[in-house]
Amino acid sequence: MLKLNIGGGPRKIEGFTNVDVLSWDDKTDIIHDLSVFPYPFETESVDEIVMVEFLEHISFHKTTSVLRECHRILRSGCQMTIQVPDCGRMMEIYVNRKICDCVPHKLKKEGEKFKAEEGCFQCNGKGEINPIRWQYAFTGAQKHEFDLHRNIFTKYS
Repeated sequence: MLKLNIGGGPRKIEGFTNVDVLSWDDKTDIIHDLSVFPYPFETESVDEIVMVEFLEHISFHKTTSVLRECHRILRSGCQMTIQVPDCGRMMEIYVNRKICDCVPHKLKKEGEKFKAEEGCFQCNGKGEINPIRWQYAFTGAQKHEFDLHRNIFTKYS
């Protein structure tokens, strides 16, 4: 079975072939610019595709082409999982003034949730996201040349 972690960067998933534009030491199995078609896989040769926090890094002009290419290489009846930042939710958080410095930028433990500090003078404990993490949803973290967001998604798009 061939399972692909497309645009996985340094996140290796057990049992998946990691495909990325950059070499991440021993974590990248295939180096390929995922905005260049065709992908180096035969038609209907892939059993599962995972794209976690990848599709927003592709130009909105090429989003449909990426999805078509994934459809081409994925076997009929197999699964593709896509996770992207929900910029619609980020807009709601902005409008409702729930961006606050008291919310941690990163979680300390796996499974932990982002929580505001009770009694925070700025948000009164109602903050939902740190300002830097909020900005990342729209711009990417910009840690390297490919870590820019070129597309936004909402639950409706």
